[in-house]
Amino acid sequence: MSLRRPSLRSVALMVCTSAMIVVGVTLIFRGAGAPIEPARAVMPGSANLELPQPGRYVILAEEVIFPRPSVESRSALPSLELELTEIVPPQIRGRQIPVEPTVWLDWIYKVLSRGRGSNLGHVDIERPGTFRLEALPSADGAEPRGRGSVLLAFVRPASPGRMLWLLLGFSGQLVFSLRFIVQWLASEKSGRSTIPRAFWYLSMFGSLMILAYAAYTRDPVFILGFAPNTLIYLRNLVLLGRERAAETAARTGARP
Repeated sequence: MSLRRPSLRSVALMVCTSAMIVVGVTLIFRGAGAPIEPARAVMPGSANLELPQPGRYVILAEEVIFPRPSVESRSALPSLELELTEIVPPQIRGRQIPVEPTVWLDWIYKVLSRGRGSNLGHVDIERPGTFRLEALPSADGAEPRGRGSVLLAFVRPASPGRMLWLLLGFSGQLVFSLRFIVQWLASEKSGRSTIPRAFWYLSMFGSLMILAYAAYTRDPVFILGFAPNTLIYLRNLVLLGRERAAETAARTGARP
């Protein structure tokens, strides 16, 4: 069976369609994937923090600055008592924001916000603004674990919109992976290696979902990796459609 080379018009149309998809998705969702930079401060001591959005902020100990942890105590952190106070213009100290202990939900927020380090608790901010953070060695400061400096980060958990985008990305990966199960089941059923039509549909839709998520997160690796793939999947569906149409026409013509 000879393979017919696609025409230049078909190739140009597929390239333009893929480029329009990538550019359109990127323009629609540009800026949506820009994460909020965590507010950081080296403690113990005091510092002003800008918390630009209301809601929950998870406090993470990202790095021990001094002294450098040894191999035996690499996970040891200085023991600190944190106080967060709202600053009301003009530079008037307002009410104190309670620092709540770590709960299990903070670990989920940490993952969704791409945070790193040890959880130290969380604070709930009613309105954005400037806050004064003060940290003093805790009562066990006489112990080695109570001494030293640590870099703290106030991480904003993922918004509901970001969670939906994460769901889209994971769903795209699931759809993209299901194509191999479909292909394997079809091959077992026919007793030979075959690629069913559903394989190309799952490949195309999964690729488009991952491509949309890649545009949201501004990931050039995934954008460049999945944009050309869509062309191949679409081209295979076009060829399968032509083959099916030709078979239908042949059967119709063979009837008396």
